Amino acid sequence: MKIDTKQIVKQSEEFAMNIAKQVSKITVKPFCEISFHSLEFRDRTTLKKHIDKIPKSNNPLIYVLQVQSSKKLKKLIENFENYHSANKLKIRNMDRVNLSRYNKTLSDVLYVGSSTTDFKTRIKNHLGTEGTRVYSVHLCKWDNCLEYDLKIFAYEVISKSDETIERFIVEILEQQFWDKLSPIFGKRSGL
Repeated sequence: MKIDTKQIVKQSEEFAMNIAKQVSKITVKPFCEISFHSLEFRDRTTLKKHIDKIPKSNNPLIYVLQVQSSKKLKKLIENFENYHSANKLKIRNMDRVNLSRYNKTLSDVLYVGSSTTDFKTRIKNHLGTEGTRVYSVHLCKWDNCLEYDLKIFAYEVISKSDETIERFIVEILEQQFWDKLSPIFGKRSGL
């Protein structure tokens, strides 16, 4: 098989320069900050009142979940470790909850993620009130009714031009947040 490796390198360079050009036409700005007490997301009815207050964005969002007390965070992680051990013994796609990867970092940030479509549903997944098949934090499934305050910081990814922001560009930006914050849960983008 004969492959023109010089041409592949040249095309890769052009691709990377095109990505850099696209990123240069983007701004990332704080979009909203949402605070929840854990009692506010234990059931769907109460949660709906709070979720409905989240503004709608037509732009992609990068978000950060953070527990506001280091003492509560420590207890929360203990609860997770106990739940995770039992959850792994359950049957996949039957009764097992698909939990985000546990990174065992010493961060105060629980999770960093992005949403290009339905941010509110994604938050409900992480809080644990929406399904079990989507990989998420699923907080109320394992927090043992611990009372704590959670903050969600959302950042809007805005194009300075009329170009649509590609999903992989959002992932590049999300990866930078992830590297800076070293969240306890989730995985780094595969880019």
